[in-house]
Amino acid sequence: MKIGKLLIATATMWLAAMQVQAQDVHFSQFYASPLNLNPATTGVMPCDLRVSAIYRNQWASVMGNNAFNTFSAGVEGKFRAGAYDNYGLGLTVWADKAGASAFSTVQAAMSASYIKRLGGRRSNLQYLTAGGQLGITQRSINTANLTWGTQFDGTQYDGTLSSQENIAGARKIYADFNVGLMYYMALDKKAASNIYAGIAFSHIGQNNVALMNQGFEALYMKFTIHGGGDFRVARRLALVPNFAVMIQGPSLQSNFGTAVKFDFSKRAVSDQAFYLGAYTRIVTAQNQAGETSGAAVDALIFVTRVRLGSSNIGLSYDINVSSLMPGTRGNGAVELSYIYTLCGGRKAPMGCPSF
Repeated sequence: MKIGKLLIATATMWLAAMQVQAQDVHFSQFYASPLNLNPATTGVMPCDLRVSAIYRNQWASVMGNNAFNTFSAGVEGKFRAGAYDNYGLGLTVWADKAGASAFSTVQAAMSASYIKRLGGRRSNLQYLTAGGQLGITQRSINTANLTWGTQFDGTQYDGTLSSQENIAGARKIYADFNVGLMYYMALDKKAASNIYAGIAFSHIGQNNVALMNQGFEALYMKFTIHGGGDFRVARRLALVPNFAVMIQGPSLQSNFGTAVKFDFSKRAVSDQAFYLGAYTRIVTAQNQAGETSGAAVDALIFVTRVRLGSSNIGLSYDINVSSLMPGTRGNGAVELSYIYTLCGGRKAPMGCPSF
């Protein structure tokens, strides 16, 4: 029993340290939260309006009620800008909370993009999108449930003793700015197949996010490269690969995988489909001694998704395969996503990726 408790305590501390080093939230279904991935995705859709929401619960098997809980929601619209171009406007919010300290981060951000048609016929339309995002972020902790080494009187814990920690109101508010580019292309006349790739730079300015008085903790700039496509291989069958590589400070995370899409309808292009797929997450991280570990497989991710008209519902589960398996027993995270699209009129065949 003592060994089990030690493993869980060690895993909990390691997970908390890893979260601080990585700094940003992440989703296994990154493609289902496009505004958090790249501001250049704003308004990239054949319809006029998209509403998205995603929830993630991680490390519950180790941390119990103090597990990481992350929620994000966004709304965005696409508007005409001349005969062939469009622009997008969006709003996204996300919140993350974890640990006995209820360490939380909340952000609200506005994004805008310009979607430029580069040319091509209907079977190979090409677009380039540039986007920017401006947000306000708040970080905070609740110190009431924390214990400190200075509160140990030599024989037992004494909560009346001072923690001797100088915490700056346990709250930090700062502005955040992100930019990105994305290219995409249709691969057939009905826009049933497409390919895309994008890059994004987040946290330009590297704010001080330290909660300690007179402390300094830079919010590392994050570089993201992502891409994927939708490739029709049979009348009712398609392959939908996606990848995202995120580098932030000493940490790197990459998700690679694909899903198989089966259309319920006999038509070549359908609004009703079922997806089933698998992804791998590979990470490198820096320990508290400042040493960066080599790349290692962190999790295997199994995903399923159902598209029913305007609604897309996704579910994924992470199976932890890292060195933390003795503490996590293989349990990682569960995610639930929902995307709703509204077409005011006839869909515009733009060869858009299916976020």
